[in-house]
Amino acid sequence: MNTYLMKKAMIESAVSQGIRQMKEDPERAARRMVDLGKQFSHNRFQDMIFSVIQELLDNDRSSYYDMLHNLLKNTDEKAIQKFGVNFGYMGWTYGASLIRQKEKECGHCLPWAITLRYDPAGKKGLTIEQLEDLISQGQKLGIFVYFIREMGDSGAYTLLEVFERCRDCAFVAFSHSGRVTAAQIEILKLCKNTVISFPVDDPESMLTASLLRDQKIFFALHYLYDDKAESALLPNLVESTIASESAFLFAIARDGTAQSLVRDVTDECYHSRLSQNVPTVCIDFYGDDHKISQAICEHPYLFELDEEGYIVNEDGTRGPRYDTEKPLLDTLREVMPAYPCQEV
Repeated sequence: MNTYLMKKAMIESAVSQGIRQMKEDPERAARRMVDLGKQFSHNRFQDMIFSVIQELLDNDRSSYYDMLHNLLKNTDEKAIQKFGVNFGYMGWTYGASLIRQKEKECGHCLPWAITLRYDPAGKKGLTIEQLEDLISQGQKLGIFVYFIREMGDSGAYTLLEVFERCRDCAFVAFSHSGRVTAAQIEILKLCKNTVISFPVDDPESMLTASLLRDQKIFFALHYLYDDKAESALLPNLVESTIASESAFLFAIARDGTAQSLVRDVTDECYHSRLSQNVPTVCIDFYGDDHKISQAICEHPYLFELDEEGYIVNEDGTRGPRYDTEKPLLDTLREVMPAYPCQEV
């Protein structure tokens, strides 16, 4: 068995045991899980993350204990285990080490994750087969985390089936609306490596959240913001997130949003996380993605395709079309900076 598979199996077993223990003594078990995670960490970013979590959990009145209680109560244990290990180990440990090795070999930067915008009814973007091929190529480079932004009405059953087949990957799928069908729920129950997110400002999302809690499906909430937003973490949005018992709230900047606002929102999310006043983790999608990239890959560069198959530039404008006939590595060589990067 490969070394990484052995380590993954060990971590999965430890996480599974930790989840069971958290149901009996959440505070003690959570601290033990973080201590264990720190033992398996292999880079500065992971050490920093686990050190921060240790400090937060020293606060006996932390709202994150309420968040853990809700997560364990509302979510299938296998889903927490599978998504957590795929995201944390495959994405941040094994995958990150592969990425750094590949960067040195090929001489250019590689993204730690890939964002794909997908329109279920669209005819100009990547087909399901092309998307799955891209993910397959990405895994060989060490990219195991994929963010899917749905840009049209729900109905992407085949997309969920792709997630289930790519079992070493972690997927976060942002739904276009708050609606979900019975058929989608049945597929989501099989996708243990997937977190499905719904727009917090869609009234239907609260009903959907109730349905997903009953079915123990791992879900989150999100909202889009732009320069017209007065504040990122509007009180009513946070209150809705708390009412839904979601563990995560993502803030996603629309194309063209001023970078100064994205930085403000990222800072607001950061201070919200440190305050521990609400039982949910607030994340700025692009701002925190850049910070994770900087910590893991020592560069801030991301890679994203829009719903028509074009590369999305850093400023949100449309770049060249992604050539599905060309290896993903060749495309990344053309659009990502040379390695090592000089810009921070």
